[in-house]
Amino acid sequence: MNFVQHEYLWFLAIVYVAYWALGRRAWQNALLVVASGIFYGWVHPWFCILLYGSAVLDFSLGLLIKRFPARRWTFAGISVVANLGLLSYFKYADFFVENVVAALTVAGVPGSFESLGILLPVGISFYTFQTMGYTIDVARGELKARERFLDYVLYVSFFAQLVAGPIERAGRLLPQIENERRFSLSAHREGLHLALWGAFKKLVIADSLAPFVDKVYVLEDPAGPLLWTATAAFMVQIYADFSGYTDLARGSAKMLGFDLQENFNAPFLARTTSEFWQRWHMSLSFWIRDYVLGPLVGDAPGQISRWRFAWATTLTFVLIGFWHGASWNFIVFGLYHAFWVVMYGVIVRGLPAGLLDRLPGRLTAIAFHLVVVGLVGSMMFREQHVGRIVEHLTRSPFSATTPEWIATSVLATATVVFTLPLLLGWVWGETVGKRLSDSPWRLPMQTTAWACWIFAMFVFYRTTAQDFVYFQF
Repeated sequence: MNFVQHEYLWFLAIVYVAYWALGRRAWQNALLVVASGIFYGWVHPWFCILLYGSAVLDFSLGLLIKRFPARRWTFAGISVVANLGLLSYFKYADFFVENVVAALTVAGVPGSFESLGILLPVGISFYTFQTMGYTIDVARGELKARERFLDYVLYVSFFAQLVAGPIERAGRLLPQIENERRFSLSAHREGLHLALWGAFKKLVIADSLAPFVDKVYVLEDPAGPLLWTATAAFMVQIYADFSGYTDLARGSAKMLGFDLQENFNAPFLARTTSEFWQRWHMSLSFWIRDYVLGPLVGDAPGQISRWRFAWATTLTFVLIGFWHGASWNFIVFGLYHAFWVVMYGVIVRGLPAGLLDRLPGRLTAIAFHLVVVGLVGSMMFREQHVGRIVEHLTRSPFSATTPEWIATSVLATATVVFTLPLLLGWVWGETVGKRLSDSPWRLPMQTTAWACWIFAMFVFYRTTAQDFVYFQF
């Protein structure tokens, strides 16, 4: 089920009424488990087998760690192997088979590749990380193994964040599941605000820019100005799409008494690539930091060698890229971001303090990162064929025919127009919104914004609304 389908409105309304009518935590949790199963299995019920299988495995491993602490890392290893094996089969099997066949052909061994036709279960990249993280935390002694399976399975399958995150930590979400939730009018208002803003970003901004971007990227030989303008539009599209999903998830959860973590914090204001990943898809970034990069660099990051920092960072970003999809362009995307992180960490930070102080200021750094890293990296993310990435990078960004310049101007105008609500929303939140937190004007202004967003959604809504971009990951 999709957050922007009509069915979801009815689904959420029924769950909401029944949930608060039940009153008791145990019954509410049972209702949410059933509702989450319906939500996830709405189109493909067999997806639930994998979801609950992963949940049963890691719940059992957590209990085994509690009972046999001396063998905790054996059980944690089973969790890692099983979950990554599950993820690898459904997400990467075709990719590996295709590339093995291609390598054998180059080596002179004839062969042919036919897709295995494996259907990727939606959300598998997210819930496997959650269940695996739970077992690792129990093995580390950072979390107590849970004994109530109903609470645990709700942590894994909670419909608000199941399909595309945020990737919640067990230590953060499980206590909320285990404690009583109280009805709060202010929390409901905040949740509704988040949900409407997220739906607006998805339906009005992301889905309006997507057709423009798609039409440019299917061109056999797009002009440089048109290509890079489409890439800029894609940056706005994917941000509005994914952050819109997160806001819908957080808003839905907040109306049910849960507080999901933020996943975005003005990522396009980042000055460096490291800072960008601290602002973009934060739940994934921090998960990778704590479970992959941290163990690779060791417990004393200030004492590691530059070489170790470089290879650990590169491997980490290759994994981040590959997590997004079974395609070489995502590996190139990860390597590109790794290059800039290593450049800053090894070279820039190694400069003398006096010289470091003379480097460009904040605005210059933001602009540089936005164009050189953000724009180029987004093109690598969007273009799935590595050969075409090379063509795009070698194409003149200033050469185009008159019709192509006209098309570029139209697309640039559309991009600016649909970016303005995001900029205004950020400025409002950082300035006026904070000052009006206790003002009697807040509710009238908030409801006016809701009315404008709902009206815009009715105007821009398409019967063929696109899935959220991160559903494919």
